[in-house]
Amino acid sequence: MRRAIALLLLLPLLTGCWSRRELNDTALVIALGIDLVEEGVYEVTLAVAGSGAAGGGKGQQGGESLPSRIVVSGQGRSFAGVLRDIELRLPRRINLTHTLIVVVGERLAEQGLGNTLDFILRAPEFRLQGNIMMVRGGSVRTLLETEPIMESLQTKALSEIAHARVGLEMRLWEFFSARATTYRTPMLPVVDLIQNPDTGPEGQRYAAKLGGAVLLRNDRVIEYLDAREVRAIKWLRGHGREGVLTVPCGEEPGQEDVSFHILQAGRRIRPTLQGGRPAFTVSLTGRLRVTEIQCTRPLMQHEVHEQLVRRAEEELHNLIVRVIEKLQAAEADPLSFGEQVRALYPAVWRQLGERRWGETWRETPVTVSVDLRLQTTGLMSNPL
Repeated sequence: MRRAIALLLLLPLLTGCWSRRELNDTALVIALGIDLVEEGVYEVTLAVAGSGAAGGGKGQQGGESLPSRIVVSGQGRSFAGVLRDIELRLPRRINLTHTLIVVVGERLAEQGLGNTLDFILRAPEFRLQGNIMMVRGGSVRTLLETEPIMESLQTKALSEIAHARVGLEMRLWEFFSARATTYRTPMLPVVDLIQNPDTGPEGQRYAAKLGGAVLLRNDRVIEYLDAREVRAIKWLRGHGREGVLTVPCGEEPGQEDVSFHILQAGRRIRPTLQGGRPAFTVSLTGRLRVTEIQCTRPLMQHEVHEQLVRRAEEELHNLIVRVIEKLQAAEADPLSFGEQVRALYPAVWRQLGERRWGETWRETPVTVSVDLRLQTTGLMSNPL
């Protein structure tokens, strides 16, 4: 009897399905973009998964193709207001849980992000594992409407390129963590809209290419990095693997080159104190494989491959030093050098002051060393 009474008392605590939302009633947002139209007016663009996305391409229903995604946009002074306006045009409720990419327009990034991304941190359904990037050479809507190569969704294609370490990857949580400090510089990968050189949908003008990056201060762009400089950033972030180094291969530098594929890459950044001021030693290591050689020099001779590897080391060393000097000239630290000083030398950090770290970083000595080894010449030794 007591057990029956206890069960009856627990019945009101049991939940049901009264608040369920069917998948067919949900608009799954896979990409979100925001750009500045004019002062105080923003354009929000959503890429919503269409019925054809489930099959990896355009599906079929009643002899008609179904789109893999639907792009909708609206303008207003706040994200919440624009989102509500878009929902009035959609027969489904918007769901932001599966957003893979957040795209920021070039004009907005140059004018200043401000609090335009505040809604991402406040929305409980938004996952911070997604990527964030900036589009250059066109609008956010143009990027999201562009048909990718070998993928059904442009957002999926860009995510795969970044995740494969071919391009720079920046997660939302990492970007917002840098924004929350005064000594770490936020960084955004750049997607360039270029004239379409590849085979794609008929009439498509643009293709998307993940290349350089931008550095921000006070939510505004302060410096651009090209694709070559991003390679150095990736090495310093510990993601140098899968890159390519190309150097002259003749006895004297000329037009003939040799290319090395980076099989393994490591980096170690050691902060020290010199006269009570911070200094850094950067050590890079790597294992190489010959992927192409245009000259006829015998690679199996020790002197030959040692000379070529030394040239690769010099090429990487000069690139790293040039990028570090560029970062210091801009008083930008996107690589957490200051974070290491704060963790290992708290007394020195308090004396320097985190708000003045940019000035300190500008004058901080950084010593770079590179140690590369040739692991294999591929499936053949000497060139034909």
